[in-house]
Amino acid sequence: MLLPKKKREIVHSQIYFGLLLIMAVSLPLSKALMSIVPGFMMANWLLEGKFSDKLQRLKERKSVLLLISVFFVYLFGLLWTNSMKWGLHDVKIQLPLLILPLVIGTSNELNYQQIKKIILVFSVSVVAASFCSIWVLLGFSGKIIQDPRKMSLFISHIRFALLINISIFSLGWFLWNAERKNRIEKTLLIVAIIWLSVFLVILKSATGWVVFLTVLAFILFHGIVHLKKLVWRVVLAGILLSVILLPAAYIGYVVQQFYTIETVPANIANERTSRGNLYSHDLNNRQLENGHYTFWFVCNNELREAWNKRSKLDYESTSSSGFNRFVLMRYLTSKGFRKDAEAIEKLSDDDIRNIENGMTNYRFVNPLSFYNRIYQVIWEMDVYRKGGNPSGHSVSQRVEYYKIAFQIIREHFWFGNGTGGYYMAYQDKYDQNSFFPEKIYRQRSHNMFLSYWIDFGLFGLLYICFALVAPIFLEHKMKSYLLLVFFLIVLISFMNEDTLNNHDAISFFSFFYPLYLYSQNTNKPHPQPF
Repeated sequence: MLLPKKKREIVHSQIYFGLLLIMAVSLPLSKALMSIVPGFMMANWLLEGKFSDKLQRLKERKSVLLLISVFFVYLFGLLWTNSMKWGLHDVKIQLPLLILPLVIGTSNELNYQQIKKIILVFSVSVVAASFCSIWVLLGFSGKIIQDPRKMSLFISHIRFALLINISIFSLGWFLWNAERKNRIEKTLLIVAIIWLSVFLVILKSATGWVVFLTVLAFILFHGIVHLKKLVWRVVLAGILLSVILLPAAYIGYVVQQFYTIETVPANIANERTSRGNLYSHDLNNRQLENGHYTFWFVCNNELREAWNKRSKLDYESTSSSGFNRFVLMRYLTSKGFRKDAEAIEKLSDDDIRNIENGMTNYRFVNPLSFYNRIYQVIWEMDVYRKGGNPSGHSVSQRVEYYKIAFQIIREHFWFGNGTGGYYMAYQDKYDQNSFFPEKIYRQRSHNMFLSYWIDFGLFGLLYICFALVAPIFLEHKMKSYLLLVFFLIVLISFMNEDTLNNHDAISFFSFFYPLYLYSQNTNKPHPQPF
């Protein structure tokens, strides 16, 4: 028996909102679910009918057509691709950009309370995912994690960092606005914001940190410009300067520490260990660890014998935990020790465990230290600058990716290589490159603007940028805090990631963007005045 029309509309509306909530839960917790939910949303949209109303909304909201046109650019790009396999792969990834803006943009507008509920459910899921990651980091899963960036269980740590930022700044807005909140709600919001901020530090995603500081600076600057009371403008100006200057000063401190280099004895060739053995020195290799040369003052025979006495892992072995003899050398160097038997004897049991688990520097023990990640970036760039292989080093290999990307762009400047054409173009360049012999490191440019340019040329890049930005102005949402903060987060990520070429990222973009774009004015209730 068919339900009455009014009742049927209510049921479809409830299903639609329920699927939005499930989608919000899936973004930090389940790639599979975020693939399935858009299909159910499309099915519900079709079964609901009311196509005349939806067509009318589509006519009124030209921005929907602009957004979904990006998907059709990918389809159009198949006409001149040299790899249909990778082209169809990219088209499949972009499907959420067709389905979600169409469904959300032609459905009934969501009100403030509905948007709030979706954000809160999403944030609870982000917090839950962070707890799962901490569980793994602490070793309760039985897996040893030395690099905190590998503790993100469900999605890439970079995408997870973006979701954390979205959650932090969204919860901050809900906390600050003038809507009545009881003490428990306020406390929960504050605790969630503090925890996610701490977790962002633990995650050690440089992209996440840059996004956080940039968005915070943007919000502070906005407050300085628009606040009327001089005292609050001065306070915010002071905080803004701190946000800019303190990280810069700290980075400068780490750089200075890194390049405070040890004094090398004039008779280095005659230096011997405490047991009377000569050291070997690779004088052409000037890699540093805490200001000491890693491959100078090495006595392999002593190291081998002393290490094998103290560790269950053979000196010449390579372990899945991350250990190899170069990890041992780096760790010893980080402590200012020479690489000999005496140095091994000085190590504590904790030091031995750290080395066996792949830790390269004794300073990396503290998971909350900003120093570790900044140091790693400086070390990567120093090794690369001295001719080292950037493979596996997240920052220095990006420099090489950018160089290769511009080589490809010069060859197909105006129209690009077509959808998926990037694959063969990159492989040709990698074959000519002295780095990246392993396929795992043969990746895209890690810059979304360059990725669009490589695939669709300058014309395609300019059109896609227009299609993604123009809806904000067409829908008159230039003052929507939630939308602008979200868009700023995504835009910053474009500089360091192929953000929308990944399934999890295109899913959260295609979900949140139309959600904020086509909801009722989420700037109400108004933020509290100072």
